[in-house]
Amino acid sequence: MDSTRQVNGKARIDYTQDTLFGPLAKHVECQVSVQQRAGWLVLKVFQPLPDDLHAAQTVVFALEGRRTSAVVKDSHRLADHSLRLELETQ
Repeated sequence: MDSTRQVNGKARIDYTQDTLFGPLAKHVECQVSVQQRAGWLVLKVFQPLPDDLHAAQTVVFALEGRRTSAVVKDSHRLADHSLRLELETQ
């Protein structure tokens, strides 16, 4: 992904959350915007989104025929009720 390019579209997001019983795998399809920053990605996920996506530890998403696997370093709910995930790709 080009460092100056922002990609928008519908993506399937597979994500995991740690629980007392081990990792729990989930998935969702959402409208997203992806932008590359110096050494990391910003994934903005638009409404409607699941209530627990902000607690994801890892994500894998497919957009424009590319599959990206990443660790979630930080998440923020935004004023427009979207979710901003800062990701370190693997």
